[in-house]
Order: sequence, then structure tokens, then C-alpha cells
Amino acid sequence: MSMHVTEADQAPLDRAFAVKWYAEGWIDCWNSNRPERVRDILTEDFVLDSPTTRHTGWQVRGHQATMEYIRYVLSAYPDLQWEVTEPPMFSDHMARVAYTWRGTGHFSGRIDPPGIAGTGRAFEFAGHEVFDFRGDRACRLYATYDLLGLMKQIGLYRSASAP
Repeated sequence: MSMHVTEADQAPLDRAFAVKWYAEGWIDCWNSNRPERVRDILTEDFVLDSPTTRHTGWQVRGHQATMEYIRYVLSAYPDLQWEVTEPPMFSDHMARVAYTWRGTGHFSGRIDPPGIAGTGRAFEFAGHEVFDFRGDRACRLYATYDLLGLMKQIGLYRSASAP
């Protein structure tokens, strides 16, 4: 499945702006459980591409779909907290920046759909997010993280070699 790739600005991003945007915008949107803030920091045609969306086939495009995605994740992991773990990496040729993070919490909510009750188990996982920007708003996110490792930690997956 492919989604239309939104066009980013061709000029490099202001680095101080990008650091502040991520910490006070994107990360705070999640950590304060205020998905509606995406309207202030993302373009209306924003596309979110992550291991979760790739695995499920979920197309997340636009403000409403992004808010629904954030609510879906936070309903499963209500105490999820993100933190930046490394300095960002910037493109010198376009408005693109990559961030490295760690997420921690407990699977104390519910993954719905498909209707899986939380196990209460703690998790910690890390990943990278690459954002493209138009003006002062992100227009695309490509995220990568170990979804299988997360599922193992919260008790939803056991390998074939597990006793």
C-alpha cells in the first residue's frame, strides 16, 4: 500500500525551531494527552507512517486521523511517556529532521480494536522519527521502532521457541 507523499520545503529547517517544535509540540502533545494540539503543529494533509500503521494497514492522513491514532495508542498505554534521547539530525538540503526517542509505560489500557485488555506489564522501547516540514508545520512522519519487541514486553507475543 502506498500513500501520496507530501512535499516538504526544499530549504533546510531552522534548527532551534525544530528542537523546540519537537519538545514543546509533538512530544508534549503525547505526554500531556492532548491530541487536539496536532492542529497547531501539523499540516492538514500530514501523513503518519509507522510500524503500527504498516502492520495494520491503517492510513493516517490529516488532523482527525492523527488525533484518532494518538487516542488509540494512549488508550492502550495511558501512562506512555516519550523522551528525547539524542540530538536531532538535520538535512542540509530540505526541511527534514530526525529525532531519537525512548517510550516507557505500562499496557494498562485496551487495544481496541481488536479488543485486547491490558496486561499491566511495563515496557520500554526506542525509535526514530523523521519529519518533513512545510513552513512551521510537519507534513510527513516516517517512524521506526521494534513493534515485535514491544509486543513481547507487554505479553502479547511469545516466540515459537518460548517454553
